[in-house]
Amino acid sequence: MTEAHAAMTGAVDAAMGQAAVDARDTYTEQAPRLRSAVVAAPMVDTVGELRALLEQLPGDMPLSLDDHHWALPDEPNQVHTVHPSLVATVSGLGTEAESKQPGLMLTQVYVPFQEEQAAVATRDDLPAYGELARAAYYLERGELRAGLKDVAEVLEELAHLVGEVAADFAEHDEEGSTLRVEAKRITHAAERVGKLADEVEEVAE
Repeated sequence: MTEAHAAMTGAVDAAMGQAAVDARDTYTEQAPRLRSAVVAAPMVDTVGELRALLEQLPGDMPLSLDDHHWALPDEPNQVHTVHPSLVATVSGLGTEAESKQPGLMLTQVYVPFQEEQAAVATRDDLPAYGELARAAYYLERGELRAGLKDVAEVLEELAHLVGEVAADFAEHDEEGSTLRVEAKRITHAAERVGKLADEVEEVAE
């Protein structure tokens, strides 16, 4: 019974190992063609353009959506579009059947209106569009003024959510009043952080 089990386990491991080798070979063969198809569509603005791209890709190809929206800083007039990119996905991580295959990632990008959008979309140095992610982007790079300004905006939005949205749904008046008090504290924090952002700028200069 033990020998039979060992033989079966060995056969399964061998099959999984061969499947991993086949997957790697397939990845090596397919990646250049798939990469060419994706590179040829740096911007996807319509359903038709996306459909045309997907028709060139395998139906079982992994698909992922980027959590962040990217935008050019200090650009008041921006439109959004989708930037497809080819990424490597791994299955069976840490096992004999570990294999890598190409996947498609779609990233929403905000770009200047009436400018060369394709060149902008492929940049990887753009800050995130949302205030919270953008604040992290700036602060992690030591750009305190811009980062703290975004933090202040996030706090103001939180104050609105706590003091108006959540408070309106509080079951008891006492709970609503408590939430509004906390919202005021968050608002004061937003004001202090915003003021600090201006002071940090003056010190940096």
